[in-house]
Amino acid sequence: MGLLSARGFRGIAIGALQGVEEKRNKMRERIDLYKDKALKKKETIQLKYNAHYKEEKKNIDDFKSIATKLGEDYVPMLNSFVGNDASKLQALSGMDVNAARLELDKYKDTVGDTNFIQSRQDDLNLKKEELDTQLQNQVGLFKGTSSLFTRDIERRGAKDIQTEVGTLDTKTIDGKFNAGRGIGIKESLKLSEVQNNNRIYQDYFIDEVNDVTGDKTGNRIVNPDYAQDVANIDQQVAEMITNGFNGTNTQAIAEVIEMLNNPSYKGPNLSFLTQASDDAPIIAIVQQEFEKNLIDRNVTGMKEDIATLSTVGRESEAEELQKRLDEFLIAEQNLSTEEVVERKKEEQKEYVAPEGKLESLRTDKPKYNRKYKDILPFSEWMDLSPEAVREIYQRLRKEERGDEKSGTDKVKEALGL
Repeated sequence: MGLLSARGFRGIAIGALQGVEEKRNKMRERIDLYKDKALKKKETIQLKYNAHYKEEKKNIDDFKSIATKLGEDYVPMLNSFVGNDASKLQALSGMDVNAARLELDKYKDTVGDTNFIQSRQDDLNLKKEELDTQLQNQVGLFKGTSSLFTRDIERRGAKDIQTEVGTLDTKTIDGKFNAGRGIGIKESLKLSEVQNNNRIYQDYFIDEVNDVTGDKTGNRIVNPDYAQDVANIDQQVAEMITNGFNGTNTQAIAEVIEMLNNPSYKGPNLSFLTQASDDAPIIAIVQQEFEKNLIDRNVTGMKEDIATLSTVGRESEAEELQKRLDEFLIAEQNLSTEEVVERKKEEQKEYVAPEGKLESLRTDKPKYNRKYKDILPFSEWMDLSPEAVREIYQRLRKEERGDEKSGTDKVKEALGL
């Protein structure tokens, strides 16, 4: 009986082992099946990615091609026009380049942060993430299908499938490029064009007529209907000349009118509208104004002078004036009490103090305060106007209610220094 039991147990054990091995073999077959499905799924997903990449690369190449024809100056307007809609590129691709520029000129005032190439790259990255997630989900379908006896095979199989399938083969699109000056860009004027543009300018003027006799005076005056146009042209012509344009006034007028009538005109002389040359009159003019403002202690004026030089690209001269302004401000902060009082007296030269103590006390000037005699002596009090004394005393009292400061600091702040 015992012998039979041992044989029976052995048979049972052998059968169990055979069952386990059968399960493990089936797991191996399932691994191969899932691997085959995952690889086929990758092929399908890869084709989707390749098609999307091809589409976005074409969109970016089309954008670059159109931008290169138009020129670098038109890239911001092209971005505004297209936005994120690649189909709008087709509308421009069939246009004459100058017609396309005229269309994009409408978007000069709406230029924002839109970047078509970047948006296409971002879209491609999002598509990659979407498709990659689909692929990994397919790989993950195999997980969790094992039992106690096949878990080790499942783990190895999952790693094998992941290794075999991997990830999508992706590419990047280089978005860097320079559109250049564009094709058909006009960069100079013929003599006939200079003459024609000046005739356009002269057409803004009319003959002056004597109001009494009705006869022409021989003078030419601006037609009121074109007063703003003439003012705009004259202002830009003056800017070109003060910025160092060495041509004649006639040539400058022709340049400005060509720019206004032909947005694609990129003559090098137009740079004088925004950039001053080394010998530009504006540099000497601003420097002289700065010296005057320095003498007058006009800080606001000095800051405006510095800003003017920076605006026309003269950073070195602007930095030099800024250095002098900084030195001036530091010197102002270190003025002695005596210097401050003397300065205030200088500013009050036109004020005539009443003669005699009695008469001075009858004015609306605040009474002399001995408390501040070390800050504002009686003799200085007599020389200052009522407004100046009132302002000084008010500020000194206000400071007494707040933080304590030295007498010198009180006078400086009271006088607005």
